[in-house]
Formats: sequence, structure tokens, C-alpha cells
Amino acid sequence: MIRIDHRVVQGDGDAADPPISELTKIITADPHLIEILDRLPTYAEADLPILITGEPGTGKELVARAICALGPVRRKTCQRLNCAALTESLACSELFGHVQGAFTDARQARPGRFKLAHGGNLFLDEIGDLPLSIQPRLLRAVEQGEIEPVGGDGPVMVDVRLIAATNQDLPRLISQGRFRQDLYDRLAVLAIHLPPLRERLDDIPKLTDHFARETSQRFGRGELKFVYGARSRLQKHAWPGNVRELKNVVTRAVLFSKDGVVRAEDLSFAPQPTRAPKMPQAESEGVLAARPSPVRLKELLEAERGNICAVSRRLQVCSKTVYRWLRSHEIDLMHIRGAAVFESGLRAG
Repeated sequence: MIRIDHRVVQGDGDAADPPISELTKIITADPHLIEILDRLPTYAEADLPILITGEPGTGKELVARAICALGPVRRKTCQRLNCAALTESLACSELFGHVQGAFTDARQARPGRFKLAHGGNLFLDEIGDLPLSIQPRLLRAVEQGEIEPVGGDGPVMVDVRLIAATNQDLPRLISQGRFRQDLYDRLAVLAIHLPPLRERLDDIPKLTDHFARETSQRFGRGELKFVYGARSRLQKHAWPGNVRELKNVVTRAVLFSKDGVVRAEDLSFAPQPTRAPKMPQAESEGVLAARPSPVRLKELLEAERGNICAVSRRLQVCSKTVYRWLRSHEIDLMHIRGAAVFESGLRAG
């Protein structure tokens, strides 16, 4: 949540206009966030792809809903899909649909989210988790307005405005070969980055009072007062879970407070996962290596005489990743292997 009382709530600025319900849920006094919200009507009218970034709990979905509500009448509807829950096979069907009999369990045709969102908005949450193999098809849908259902015999035209969101660092994923640069460029025509709560300290008291009133009304606890010690502790917390975490902390405090007073000891913070110290890449498990430069990759291949398995062990990645890097850098593997064989022949002679 971000703010309540600002002129953007009134749509086009006319005080007589009805408030946009999605924006009335947004509470903030932060100048940077207010500036972002002031631009939302322009973003909504522009009818271009929008990429919303920010840490978990900063309100990305709420901002996406506000953009849909502020847009032209023909763009009021919004389909939502969480990409983090999609496997490669499921992603195709969920996004682009399938025809009857396209695969074993396809007993009937399914339209897919793009078709359902035709004429409106499609909000793809956690876009950074979208399988790499699906990204070219998504790029085609965004650029050309064409989708092809699984098992279909031709493209289907759709009119959809795409809104994407992620808490991941997409440029870093691009450097690791996990996200396409061309798709990123297409999605980020209009980019919105939501600041974390720790950079919006003035919002903490406002949000605290809002959540306290909301919880008190829900559970019939009456009016509550946060003493100085409690407010001070809230201000000093780092809030890794942002507004969502603050709401949980305040809810617990209201439920377990006594005599209508919330004290510092009434605040309980959920334990956060500890981060292990960084290990050297060769020793860390499950860490995807950054893509080496073309020169470095070629040197490794020449040193290993074109042996992909040996190179993958040295870089701590799978062989498929090495092959993908070869294609990306346009390195001729057969030429390197041929040179290694020719060198061996010279030595033998």
C-alpha cells in the first residue's frame, strides 16, 4: 500500500470525479513514490508495455491494478498470471492456449491468458522466472500481437497491453543468459521502480496507524495507541519484507496488545532467512556462473581441445549452458576441434 490523499486519486484531476479504488488503497508521503504515482495516468493512457520492479512487498501488483483502472475504457479488464508457478510445458498452454488433442490431457481447447486478455491488459507477475525457452514466443506476442496455441496450425492475432513485474535484477539475469536482452528492451518501454520501505521512513507511522485501525475494526479491539518505544522500534527495523511485513507485524501487535496500548515488547518480527557467506564460484553449489567473454570462452575451449564437458566443469555450469554461450558468441566449435586435431597430427609427425 502506498497512499490515500493525492490528486491522482481523482483520475484526471477533477475533484468531482469518483476516486479510483485501487489508488485509494495506496498510502505514502514519500516524494519519490508520489512522483511515480503522478505519472500513472500517463502510463495508463500510453498503451505501451510497462515493467514494474521492486523488492517483494513494495506494492507492484497494486500499482499494476491502478494502471489498469486508470486506462481507457477498452483497457479496463486485466488478466493476471504468476510466472514463478509455470513449468516450460505449462507456460505455453497458460499463456497461448492449446487446441483439443494437442497433448495427452488436452481433452478440450483452452484459450490461454493472451486470448482471455484480448482488448485489455495482461499482468505477468514474476516475469524473471519465465522459462527461457518461452521468452521468444512472448517477445513475438508483444512485438507483433501474434500467438500460436499449442497444437495450432497458425498464428492468432491478439490486442493486449502487457504489464510485467519482478523483484529480480533482470540485467543480471541477462548477463547470466537467463533472460533475453531483446525481451527486456521490449518490456521496459515504460519502467517503474518502487522504492523499498526502508527508504520511505516517513511512511512507516502512516502505514502503522492504517493497519492498526484496519485490524482493530476487523477484530473489535477498539482504539489503540503505539507508545514511543514501539514506534521507535518500527522505525529502526530494516523491513526486508517491506509493506507486507509491516502489516503482519502490526496485525500481531494489535491482537496481543493489552489495555489498548502497543508497547515495544508487543512487536514480534518473523525470522528472516540468513544469507550464507559468498563462496568462490567453483565451490558454490547451484550458482549460475556469469557468462564469460568470447575471448575467455574461446581460450578455455582451445585449452580443452574443444571438450565441452571439460569446459563446463571448469566453469561450474552444465554443458547446455556452454553450448548456449557458443551460439550467443557465434564461436565455431568444429573449427576449434579441427585445429586441435591438426595440431595433434603435427606433433605426431
